[in-house]
Amino acid sequence: MAFHMSWMSFFISFVAVFAAAPMVPVLREDIGLTKEAVGTAGVTAVTGTVFCRVIMGSICDTLGPRYGHAFLMLGASPAVFAMALVQDSIGFIICRLFIGFSLATFVATQF
Repeated sequence: MAFHMSWMSFFISFVAVFAAAPMVPVLREDIGLTKEAVGTAGVTAVTGTVFCRVIMGSICDTLGPRYGHAFLMLGASPAVFAMALVQDSIGFIICRLFIGFSLATFVATQF
């Protein structure tokens, strides 16, 4: 059962990270995103992922992969919900940063 919960939660985090890309044309019109803001949001998401993967290794060593995975998913889920409330490009970039953290679940699933 733990194996299936692990791959399902990784799949959910993967979908959460890449769900914003198809919505960019709509978001450009609604909140006035520029090409620079979209590029910055993408770089920010990757940077958040890399940073969190480094931290996640230590968390998995000290607390274990299940707790680390659970804390990471619980920490990233408010950012996924907050994406619906974004009103400007700064909010979009910040949400993408915190949503990017969720891809560090890869560390826990491979632990």
